[in-house]
Amino acid sequence: MRSTAHTDPVLTQSGCSSTAVRALQISIAADKALVAEVRHTVRTALESWGASVIADDMAVVASELASNALKHAGSEASVRLRLSEGQALLEVDDSSMQRPVARRVGAEVEEGRGLFLVQALAAEWGWRYREDGGKTVWASLPVPAGSAA
Repeated sequence: MRSTAHTDPVLTQSGCSSTAVRALQISIAADKALVAEVRHTVRTALESWGASVIADDMAVVASELASNALKHAGSEASVRLRLSEGQALLEVDDSSMQRPVARRVGAEVEEGRGLFLVQALAAEWGWRYREDGGKTVWASLPVPAGSAA
């Protein structure tokens, strides 16, 4: 697993003030054991950026989306986290063209609830096909005012 984080000052539309954009990118090999590291890395990044209030929820979202990407694509995946203007956006790219579908499963089944968790925790979520093949599944959570540095 390889991750990079950075903070960029970005001009606002007025051009007079700036806001920090914090970003993290994680590349993960096709190994489901790395999902726990993704969860930890996302949580730690949000905490260090002053967004602790959403760190646990976004860590669960990251875990579920990364796990789904590795399971259904069977290849490496890329996870991006961006924090800007009171909004955290998580995107997961994989090589599969299979669209994500939340499915109902029985109480005795141990898997299959990931997208229901994402729906419950995220303010919004969705997916899109990528021009270079595969898809991106994304989820966003608002950061309450005064929470993020």
